[in-house]
Amino acid sequence: MWVWDYNIKNNWQPTTDQEREWFLVRKINYGDFKGVKKDMLKKHFQQIQYRLDPGKRAMIENFFHQKIFDRHEFLFENKEVLRLEFVHYNHEKKTLGKKELLLGVQIDSLVDIAANKTFAYFDRNEPKDLFDVYFLLQKGGFTPIKLLSLVEQKFGVSFDESSFWSEAFKSFPLLYTLRPLLLQKGNEKQEDLLKNIEDYFKEGSRAFLKRNLE
Repeated sequence: MWVWDYNIKNNWQPTTDQEREWFLVRKINYGDFKGVKKDMLKKHFQQIQYRLDPGKRAMIENFFHQKIFDRHEFLFENKEVLRLEFVHYNHEKKTLGKKELLLGVQIDSLVDIAANKTFAYFDRNEPKDLFDVYFLLQKGGFTPIKLLSLVEQKFGVSFDESSFWSEAFKSFPLLYTLRPLLLQKGNEKQEDLLKNIEDYFKEGSRAFLKRNLE
């Protein structure tokens, strides 16, 4: 076993889920895969993936061939092009709200949509997720703390508020690539909307640091 900065016996083995997750994170991040059981890693991977080194996380995802979601995309062309994506989450966790039936199609509840979108916001670092989270906060009646709580309830993954605000900065460089997808007509209106989104997250992060820094 790797010599860690913790004093543990050579024959020590984890016996609780918390110990197993600690054990896996420490072993994997040190690059010491000896003694890591595949079944244990597969069972706890969803809970520990964001505490792992990004490269090692990607290596494990490739090994298991795991995907968080299955995506189906449809394009309809007439005078304009309509692009629809249907995403199926094959996840053990419960749904948070009752599905609605709209024109014969089952639609997730708003709280499930909010949980899924916030989880994607952390997982993909794509500007469209930042855009959607902004409107969940502005129009959906959610707060950052509520969105993080919904993710934990549904997926069993915990993020802190500092991560919520810092994640936005990863998407800022590509935020303005969303212009062709916006319903607002005219460069000025599009510019104002995207700037409002960027300013909202910058101001939110400043307010968070102001509350927490001594």
